[in-house]
Order: sequence, then C-alpha cells, then structure tokens
Amino acid sequence: MLGPGLLGLLGLILFLFWRFPPADWLPVDQFGAWLDDAGFAGMLVFVLVGIATTSIGLPRQLLAFVGGFSYGVLVGVPLSLLSAIIGCLATVLFSRRFLQTLISNRYPRFIGALDKLVAKDAFLKILILRLQPFGTNLITNVCAGFTRIKLRTFLAASLIGYVPQMLVFALMGSGVRVASGARMGVSILLLLVSVALGFYLYRRHRDSLPEA
Repeated sequence: MLGPGLLGLLGLILFLFWRFPPADWLPVDQFGAWLDDAGFAGMLVFVLVGIATTSIGLPRQLLAFVGGFSYGVLVGVPLSLLSAIIGCLATVLFSRRFLQTLISNRYPRFIGALDKLVAKDAFLKILILRLQPFGTNLITNVCAGFTRIKLRTFLAASLIGYVPQMLVFALMGSGVRVASGARMGVSILLLLVSVALGFYLYRRHRDSLPEA
C-alpha cells in the first residue's frame, strides 16, 4: 500500500488544485484566449514556450493544464507532450555536451553508480520514475545526460510515463474552462490510478531482483 504520508500529500495537492486552480492565480484566461484566437501561430508559440519552460524544469503538469484549458484535451495533450519531450531531449543533450565530462571527472563514483543503475531495466526504471507525481523532471534529465543510457530508451519511457499525468492536468484545465465538475473528478481518479500503477511497477520490479 502507498504510505499514508504520500497519500496525504497527494490528497493535499489535489485539493489545492481543485480549490485554487491555476486559472485563479495565473493569467490563464487571457493566455488561453490569445492562443485560441491565434490559430496555428498560437500553437507554435505554445510549443516553443513549452519546450523552453520544461527544459529548465518548470512542471510539465502546468503546461498540460494550460494546454487543456486553451485547446481542450484532444489537442492540448499532444501539444503538451510534444513540448515536454523536446524539452526533455534538449536538457539531456545539453547535459551530455557541457556537463558530462566535468561531472564525470569530479565525481567518478557517482557517475559509475548512475551508469550501473540504468545498465539493466532502464526503460522500466525511467517509466516508474515518470509515473510518480513528485519526481524532479530537471534532475532526472540532467542525470540521464551523465550516463550512457540510450536516448531512444530514455525518451520512449519518458513519453509513455508523461501521458497519464499530462492527461490528468489537461482534463483539469478543460474542466476549469467549461466549469465541469465531472472532468475534475475524472482527472483526480486518473491521477490516483497513475500513482498506483507506478507504485505497482516499482514493487514488482523490486520483488523480481535477486537477493544480495
């Protein structure tokens, strides 16, 4: 079972998003209306801003919320996913190009431990990490740049792991826009399912490991 502390924190976050939606404390209304009116140019701006913000660590969930608010779920989710995965790639490539040698020389044991961690079942480990709502996206991407993990493996696991939460927050965004309590309820249920799935995969992977 999930620990009571984790469940309590998750419940608090969900309550705060429901009670104080980002549309109340961010200029989402104006930004969403502008994106709607701008057509393809607005979509391009959304994607470019999304790439820039996610590459420096801003939450992809907030991006999905704005996407759902502005374009609805069917368009907002793909645009948000595209932005987030390109932002992820940009961070990993930057880390490999400019940070890997420096960090490897200064902290060889740390890099060795990271490489060992992703040497086996890398896809599953990244997927589990992405399914958790409290993971640090920026740190994960930067650390991936330090390792020899295959980019296609890292990006594929990240993309699949991004889907549940980004769908959840896009539903929240669209629900706020049309004042739909049902959509908000579904989004909360999906977030709980996403966390439970990540925890189940983690337990299954942990139980499959040979005892030391």
